[in-house]
Amino acid sequence: KNVNKSELKIMTKNKKIIVVSNRVPYNISRTRSGIKYKKSVGGLVTALDPILQKQGGLWIGWNGMSGKSKFDEKIVEMEGYNVKFLTLSKKDVKRYYHGFSNRTLWPLFHGFIFQTFFNLNYWKSYRRINNRFANEVMEEIKGNEIIWIQDYHLTLMPAIIRSKSPKNKILYFLHIPFPCNEIFRVLPWSRQILEGLLGCDVVGFQTKRDSQNFLYSCKQELGLHVDYNGDLVNYNGRKVKVKSFPISIDFEKFNKIAKQSLIKKVFSEFNAFENVKLIISVERLDYTKGIKERLYSIQRFFKKYPEYKKKVIFVQISVPSRTKIREYIQFKREIDELVGNINGQFADELWSPINYIYKTIPQEKLISYYKASDICLVTPLRDGMNLIAKEYVSSNPEGDGVLVLSRFAGSAEEMSENSIMVNPFDFEGVADGIKEALEMPKNERKKNIFALREIIRKKNIYNWSKNFLKFASE
Repeated sequence: KNVNKSELKIMTKNKKIIVVSNRVPYNISRTRSGIKYKKSVGGLVTALDPILQKQGGLWIGWNGMSGKSKFDEKIVEMEGYNVKFLTLSKKDVKRYYHGFSNRTLWPLFHGFIFQTFFNLNYWKSYRRINNRFANEVMEEIKGNEIIWIQDYHLTLMPAIIRSKSPKNKILYFLHIPFPCNEIFRVLPWSRQILEGLLGCDVVGFQTKRDSQNFLYSCKQELGLHVDYNGDLVNYNGRKVKVKSFPISIDFEKFNKIAKQSLIKKVFSEFNAFENVKLIISVERLDYTKGIKERLYSIQRFFKKYPEYKKKVIFVQISVPSRTKIREYIQFKREIDELVGNINGQFADELWSPINYIYKTIPQEKLISYYKASDICLVTPLRDGMNLIAKEYVSSNPEGDGVLVLSRFAGSAEEMSENSIMVNPFDFEGVADGIKEALEMPKNERKKNIFALREIIRKKNIYNWSKNFLKFASE
């Protein structure tokens, strides 16, 4: 059962919610007819936009532009709530966003130590921008709001706001993994990150493992008293709640759109007949998502099981991401070359094994792709949650699909029992998992998908928000 508007009001005691994230949930462009606002895609928007549409409030974030802009600090009324835009300088985008956020914290938190850059100028910019975000929040509060800070870009904000407005409820949710202490302690500013997050009343993580990692780091790096059973850490005379809140999606929305979707057009797009099996993967073009490893597994699959040539099409949808960061430019080049090599190796007449799409797909069209696909490969090397797995399941009302899932995805904690679990580093194992999925009897496919759908239906985005926001009323 979805949480309705009145329940949200009760949980928050009618307090105004202020969501703060690195980016606002809209992309902005100038057209001849004026300014155009297009809703962004991604887990954060998928999760929080429905909540604010029901609850109302304010969303503060960067507008995606750099330099002088007329959008700077401008509040615009959107769908049921207001959005406040911030503009960053080109130097801050380079150092705070591309630098410390995405060349330091992102790889480190995913366990990629040797792709992590430690740069003092990056850190100084990160600290300054966190202060600026905090100041923008302070302009909008009167002392009785719920401030809900999102993700790794803003880890210092909670303590800054706490020092200026101690009566506010401050919540924080990390959308990516939190690493074990042996990795986290490598960061020269690890203590400052922990102290920043401990300005919260509640610090939320995707999985139990992540929350336990955080508690252990608080104990080891700061020498704090930690209650692992009670999910608490004592800090500056306060008890900070540290808990896992597996994020989800709006199940009913995906289910409703899927029931209305026609899939014949999807098959024609990929030059496929309805007896050809479609296997889909969707994610941002990022090295943590296991795209390269997955392509090697697909290559191994067609080598090991040549009988599936012309009978299977693998659809890889990669959403452009961080296109100005050196590592991502190089990664895209590698993926382009690998797709070309594999297609060159196996393509025959009108059939190619991989249909590679490098662009953002509108949500309704993506849902029709999910519905048409016999298998969804979700094989990140490390992920906080991965909502693609939940979107695929929710978009299969007939139950005729199979989820092949990495054991390193956060969603594995909830969805492993009814999925084919694989190790993305094991190309042979993933190839065998694909074959198992293709040959799974129809009754078993339906049983598994319907069981997964029931999990997502019960643990939808509104219940996630209810579980999180109930702490605001304590």
